[in-house]
Amino acid sequence: MKAGSKKRIASLFLASVALLPTLLFTAGCSGEKVTVLRVFNWEEYIDEGGEGSYQYDYEVNEDGSAPPIIEDFEVWYEETYHTPIRVEYSTFGTNEDMYNQLQLGDTYDLLCPSEYMIMKLAAEGYLQPYGKEFFDPSVEENYYIRNVSPYIKNMFESNRINKADASNNATWADYAAGYMWGVTGFTYNPEYVDEAELKELGWDIMTDAAYRNKVTTKDNVRDSYFVALAILYRDEIEALDPAAPDYGTKLAEIMNRTDEETIQKVEAVMHEMDENIYGYETDTGKADIVSGRIWLNFAWSGDAVYAMDLAEAGEDEDGNETASTLLNFFIPEECANLWFDGWVMPKGANRQAAQAFVNFISRPDNAVRNMYYIGYSGVIAGEEVLSYVKDCYEVDPEEYENAEDVTSYDLSYFFGDTVEADSAVFYADVEQAEKRQLHAHYPTLEVTARCAVMDYYGEEANEAINELWSRIKSETLDTWAIVVICVGLVLAVTVVLLIIYGGKIDFFRLPPKKGYRRIRSESCKP
Repeated sequence: MKAGSKKRIASLFLASVALLPTLLFTAGCSGEKVTVLRVFNWEEYIDEGGEGSYQYDYEVNEDGSAPPIIEDFEVWYEETYHTPIRVEYSTFGTNEDMYNQLQLGDTYDLLCPSEYMIMKLAAEGYLQPYGKEFFDPSVEENYYIRNVSPYIKNMFESNRINKADASNNATWADYAAGYMWGVTGFTYNPEYVDEAELKELGWDIMTDAAYRNKVTTKDNVRDSYFVALAILYRDEIEALDPAAPDYGTKLAEIMNRTDEETIQKVEAVMHEMDENIYGYETDTGKADIVSGRIWLNFAWSGDAVYAMDLAEAGEDEDGNETASTLLNFFIPEECANLWFDGWVMPKGANRQAAQAFVNFISRPDNAVRNMYYIGYSGVIAGEEVLSYVKDCYEVDPEEYENAEDVTSYDLSYFFGDTVEADSAVFYADVEQAEKRQLHAHYPTLEVTARCAVMDYYGEEANEAINELWSRIKSETLDTWAIVVICVGLVLAVTVVLLIIYGGKIDFFRLPPKKGYRRIRSESCKP
């Protein structure tokens, strides 16, 4: 496991982008046609090169640093397809931001939305399917289909794009290739959070008064709605039989309820959450939990790994030295969200170039590079990825004095037949397996089995839930607005009085107590 922050050396990447017009001009002068590939991805969600990159034996920049993976793709593409290519790479902060850009008319060849947005885009006719040639394992350049985890492959092939339309049998696999995946839970500081109490409370800790202003949730309606559903229907969820063949189906049904009665009940729960939490965040929770400002941060698993790495190394996100702290990751036992991000192609995209990009970053060495750089778990399996995981987490049980401090960790469900039989079962430190980075990076099958995927709700339900979110957030804003208005009025009155009385009023002195008189100093006498 890399110690310290997985630093983003964006300046190197930006510098390389700045040189692209010059390179393009040179190519244009020679009369050689340049293919342009427009990629729209999450912020800090790809290896941008520099010191934060995983060190392979690939060519490096003149200063010895690793090049961005996009530059490597451009070189590989020209060598493979004998056509120069230029990647126009841009980023978004949320799925909704990305969707809004599409509605505004922006055009791209590749997008990387989350599972529910993949379903929404496909249902609304924005996407074109992958070509049959992409799924041919006999083609040497088709790294994705040869290396994708069997678990992920099955997930994409078994989830329909539009569950509301019984006549539409299209699946995620028709329109999306996986990129990263994970679960949700809490990054928490065990110095302040009792682990037995956390296990008992689960998601209810969001509304527990003992943790008022010490826990955060995500600043998006779907994650907050999911948490509220888990709190609302906890008894019903816990009454399910995990051994029953329809357990997963029933759990998914509960965690995707959008009927009018459920929305009303969820809104009441979200009000409780709103009054109890420290705040809503998208990216600041990692810094807040590392600094100790909060005790628990609702986190995507990759962000949890990043925060645990920072805290353990004694660094903040800017590389400044801090006190070393051990943080843990907890996945509530009643349920959690299983999420996926995947590459999709809008209609009109350059399918050949887009598929080539997906295949290139699905090459096992590149999958490891991206995982190492951003801290999330990729969908690619195979010997090289397994070797990386073992390098991070495998231990020798003979080096432990107490046998109970070591456990067997089974990731066969994820790696399947992409590796040698039984090689995906290894020994790991119990702390890592049950509450730290390994637990977040690659949860066991038992954990993923009690996780539910959030569906696309459909337009009517989506509109109702968005209105709910607007009411919740407007009330939060109203509180701040009242404070700002009051402060503004006080300042305005003060300014007016100063103007009227020429600054002769001393606002900062209290009147003398009854029976006393104020004595002016010699310097104050006329």
